Order: sequence, then structure tokens, then C-alpha cells
Amino acid sequence: MINLRSDNESKVFPEILDYMSKVNNEISKAYGEDKITKKAKSLITDFFETEVEVLFLVSGTAANSISLSAICPPFGSIFCSDNAHINLDECGAPEFYSGGAKLIPIKTINGLLSVNSLNTKIKNMGTHGVHEMLPSAISITQTSELGTVYSPDHIKNISSLAKKNNLKIHMDGARFANACAFLKCTPAEITWKSGVDILSLGATKNGALSCELVVVFNKKLFAHIDRRQKRSGHLLSKQKFIAAQIIKWIENDRWLQAANEANNKTREIITILKKNKKINIIYPVESNMIFAEIPLDLELHLKKNNLEFYNWPSKKNTLRFVISWNFENQDIDLIKNIF
Repeated sequence: MINLRSDNESKVFPEILDYMSKVNNEISKAYGEDKITKKAKSLITDFFETEVEVLFLVSGTAANSISLSAICPPFGSIFCSDNAHINLDECGAPEFYSGGAKLIPIKTINGLLSVNSLNTKIKNMGTHGVHEMLPSAISITQTSELGTVYSPDHIKNISSLAKKNNLKIHMDGARFANACAFLKCTPAEITWKSGVDILSLGATKNGALSCELVVVFNKKLFAHIDRRQKRSGHLLSKQKFIAAQIIKWIENDRWLQAANEANNKTREIITILKKNKKINIIYPVESNMIFAEIPLDLELHLKKNNLEFYNWPSKKNTLRFVISWNFENQDIDLIKNIF
């Protein structure tokens, strides 16, 4: 079987598993008072080149929802992509955690919000005063659900618009590492240096076992973010096991090496697909995801040859291929033979 379904199904870095086993042999304080968590927080500060507040979580949905609850009141609205994970795949969790905030989905260009579309939507709000939701935040996904990437300038332009309208910026970074690898930029350059207030940083798809963070850059949001974590039921007693993962994820640039590996394998596969005239690549390939229109007979051929993928629901005959960091070279050769 060749697994191109999802990077959620990828392997865990051996170094993470080994370190968690070592940590397991030590008795530590609970609820983040341990030395492993403190080491992780120091490492994350260096990683982003600035003082941050950090929450350690096991779910991307929790990371997104807690983040959004910190920047949007119950009577507020959050602008996001119409195909954003928070809009389509989180069962109303952002609205629930925020106490009733409303998501405002906006059509995108290849999965990326444009400044013009955001500006138009914002300008069309405010005519009903207290009767309508208060525009409060913009959420962008890096990389997007369609595998495309926001450049630093793009983020800065959105941030500039946000500041003019007193909005905060949230970034859903479930595949943050793949974006950094594609852009060849530092984590700081596409977050706080570009105007992002709060980040959901995902490591699970890129080598971790179960490790998601809320990283707060805006110091005005530091207060009580930990109480949001506790009140939502996500303050973990054995938090050191999440902290241990992020330590080994960051150490020796494993996160970046893994993301580069996935992105590079994706480029190899896209070269193979483009040689087949029956296949139409429908979005720019900028990370570790490929979306392709493929005729039914070819799809059946792929299935018969044990190639596993995801049927993308929003477009007819569209398949999504996701390449994980641990994708094998030998599977590239198998894909050549299949196509």
C-alpha cells in the first residue's frame, strides 16, 4: 500500500519516542510545573526570537478554538477562508469555545484570503450597529487547506488591514513547518514580524505523536490565556510528555528537515503526474499537498494498485494526495510505474 491519504497518518520521529521514554523514568511536577515544560518554553522563545506565552495541547481543534476565544468576544465575528478547517472541520468548536462568536467565511483565490475580499466584507459590515456581530478577528491558515502558502508580504498586508479595523490575527499553523520550508523563511518572519497575534502551531502532522501549541505573540493576550486552557478541559496533568515532543521536534532542526523532505517528495510526485495528460493539477503545489482532477477509470486503476488517497468533496473527480515526511524513495518508483 502507498499511503497518500494524510500526514496525520505519518510516523513519529524516533528521537521523540526515545525522549518520551526517558522522561517517563523521571518523577516530575504536574500541570506544567516540571523542568521539561520549562525547557520547552525556553526553546520555543528562541525558536520565535521573541517572548511568547505557550499552551501545550494534544488537539489542533483545541488550539484553534482556544486561540480564537482569546481574540474574539461572544458577540464578535471572525473572518476566515470558506475552506478553512475552523469553518468546515471542527464541528462548531470555535463558536462553542468563544461562547457564540460567528465565523464569516470568504471565498478565496486558491485557498488564500485576499486583502480586497477581506476589505470588501469588512466595509459591508457595521450598518446595523449593535444588532450585528462585532468584527473582531481574521484567521488565516498556513499552509492553506489547498496546499498554498501565504508569503510574508501577503500576511503583512492582511495585518495592516486588520490593524486599521481593530482586528486581531490568528494563524492556523497545522502545516506551519511546510510553509517555512517552502518560503525558506524563519518562524518569526511569517508570524509576529508579519503582524500575527496568536498562532496554533501543529507538530503532529510533521513528526510528533500528538503535539499542538497555542503560541501567543501579542502581550495584551497573555493574561488569562492559561485559564482558557483550564476552563476548556485542556490543561494536562502530565504536560511534560507534550513538552518533550516539541523539544525533540525543534532540536537540530528536525521539524524543518522533515518538512523539506515532504515538500521535496511532493515535487517529485508532481513531476510524475504532469506527464500524464489525463491529469489536471488544479491548485499551485507549494507544500506537501496535491489536488488533481483525475478521470474515474484512472482513479479505479490507482485503487487497484493499492494507492490510497482522499476524494476531495468540493470538486467532482478531484483527488487529494498528501505526502508525509517519512515517504519512502521506493514508493516514488512504484508511483512512476502506476502512472
